[in-house]
Order: sequence, then C-alpha cells, then structure tokens
Amino acid sequence: MTATLAERLSALPYSIALSLHVPVRRPFTLKNWTPSAVRSADDLPPYLMLGPLDAVSFTQSEEGWSARWQGTEPDTHVDVTYEAEVDQWEIRQTWCGIDGGIGYYSAQIPLERAVATLYAKFPPAWHEGMKTRLESTYQLTVVPKPKGGYTLCGIPDGALHTIVFPVAVKDLRATGERIARLAESAGLCYPLGVEARKIFQAINYVEGKAPDWTSQGWLVFIQSAAETGLPPQGQPVREAAADGSAAWTLRRETYYLFITLPFAALTDFLARLASEDGPIRLASHAPQQFEWRPAVLPCGFELQVPSLELWDAGKTTRLFLQFGPVADVVKANLAAMEGKRTAATDVANVEAISAQTLAFIDQAYERAG
Repeated sequence: MTATLAERLSALPYSIALSLHVPVRRPFTLKNWTPSAVRSADDLPPYLMLGPLDAVSFTQSEEGWSARWQGTEPDTHVDVTYEAEVDQWEIRQTWCGIDGGIGYYSAQIPLERAVATLYAKFPPAWHEGMKTRLESTYQLTVVPKPKGGYTLCGIPDGALHTIVFPVAVKDLRATGERIARLAESAGLCYPLGVEARKIFQAINYVEGKAPDWTSQGWLVFIQSAAETGLPPQGQPVREAAADGSAAWTLRRETYYLFITLPFAALTDFLARLASEDGPIRLASHAPQQFEWRPAVLPCGFELQVPSLELWDAGKTTRLFLQFGPVADVVKANLAAMEGKRTAATDVANVEAISAQTLAFIDQAYERAG
C-alpha cells in the first residue's frame, strides 16, 4: 500500500452527521409555565415523553385538570393530573401495556423536572419488555444499561436510545438519504439523529464451530474489504486459549450507523425501516450475518463503557466493539445534535478513499495470482 493511501486511510473522519430530523410542533415553552394557569389543551405541551398530546383527553374542573400524551401504540401513554387543592402533580406512564411507575410531586417543582425525576431510573420492566418484544420481532440484540449507569433523558422527548449497525461505505449515502426521506415523508412526530462513526471491531471465529472459510486468511481479508469498503488490519490470526480452544480473529475498522431517537419511538421506527434485505430485518426474513446484526443501546452507552462484547446464539462468533476516545464520542454527539452540514463532502471523501483502497487490493490480488 502506498504511503499516500495509508495516510488517507488514517485521515478518514471518525464521525459523519448524516441527517437530523426535528419534528414540527406547535410552539410552546415550559419556561415560566404554571399549571394553575391552564385553561385549555392549547396551554399544554404538544409532546411529552411518550407521544403527542391527545387534546380530546384534556379535562378540567375546580379540582384541577388532567391530560394524556399518546404514544404510537394504543397502550403507550403518559397521564398527567394536576390536583389544584394540594398543588400537586400525579404522573403515570405506560409503555406497550407495561406499567412504568407513578410519581407524586409538588407542583412547585417544574413539570420538566418532575418528569425527569421519574425517568432518573429507567423502568426495568420496560427494558425487559422491550428486549422480549424487539428480539422476537427483529434480528437484533437489545443491550442493557451498564451497571450503575445513567439514563439520558431529553425534555420533552423522554429517555433516548440508539440503534447501531455496520454500514458499508458504498451504502453510507443511500442509507442516510433513505432514513432522511422516511422521516420527512412520514412526518415523524419524534426527533431522529443519524450519524456514522468509525468503530474498531475484533471478530473471533471459534475454531471448529464457525464456518471453515473463516480460517482462510486471504479469503476473509478480501471478503471483509469487499463488504465494508475498507481494508481490515490484516488477515485473521489464530489465537489459542488456555483451555485448548482457539479462534481466528479478524481486526478491522468499519463505519457504524448510530440512529438516536426516543425510547417511545423504537417500535414505530423499526417497523418503518424493516425490509427483507436491509439492515433491519424481521425474524421471519432470511438470516443476517451475525457481524452485521443491529443492536439497540441506551443513548450514551459508549460514554459509559469503553467496549461492547456480543455473541451469536450458537457461540460460534464473538463480536468485540471498541468505542472511540470519550472526547471524540462527545464531539460526535455534539455534531450530530447540531445537525452538521458537511455530510455530503465527508461521504464523498470516504467513498473516494474506499474506491482507491479496493482498487489497490484488487491489483495486489491479481499480482498474487
């Protein structure tokens, strides 16, 4: 490989902010807002934690008022009651029919703080329900919050999660554009950030369990480059453990798509994006290669732990992901939230470097003969 090409590969951007969807909502601010001044549904936030306001649900009397914010499923909603006599909030939340808890707070506490307090600990029953529901419906893995970790919660959008999956360089542009068109045409009522990040992978193919081809060095190298659009860090290396087992390990960097959205939007968005040959596949679709299967992470997972380890069901393949330095991750998150607009240039540069790299590998393969 020429020095110029090696230098260009090392200069590949860590993060590319592909798109940012901001839903159109009725203008509203919680600043200086008081529950005692509410007279109609127009005085309430248009969106709160699990979905848009159901204006028809608003009721008011001398005792106070109540309203429901409805999620994309009929049995997903957050209900807020203001009890005027005691100047108190009652907040209840349900996701897919699973109780998410109830909180009582003095109305002297702003609504946004009261709701954030309720979300300080993500309901364990919601995580278990999400894991069961999503893993039985799609070919993906739901990853729990790290032990002692925190929940990132946006007001008024609720707890945030991130869908991650590898994406080939040749598919970066089309996948980003497809998601942006989907969000725009469907008029999604929730925000959606789409970003590509360069992530280090170590793939361990267990000897005697993984397919035989995984031990064929040059074949694995060529296939990896063709699939990702970037060269791996070398041919797979056989690594033996003390117990006598062994694995062929391939190390590489590849781009992952990070799609960040509210927890309450997961079921709706996954259903919209699912296809037979796309990155999101139903359980009934043709099996997806394990290394390419998506994972659903709590937002900020990569800030709380340095890496992630995943195994396939048959324990034939282990996938190890090494996240970037915290400073790079924070910078990438900020760029995504701010809607960085250099995506087209960044993608074009990555595509050019990838094309040059693959051409070099093809030439080397032909010379090797």
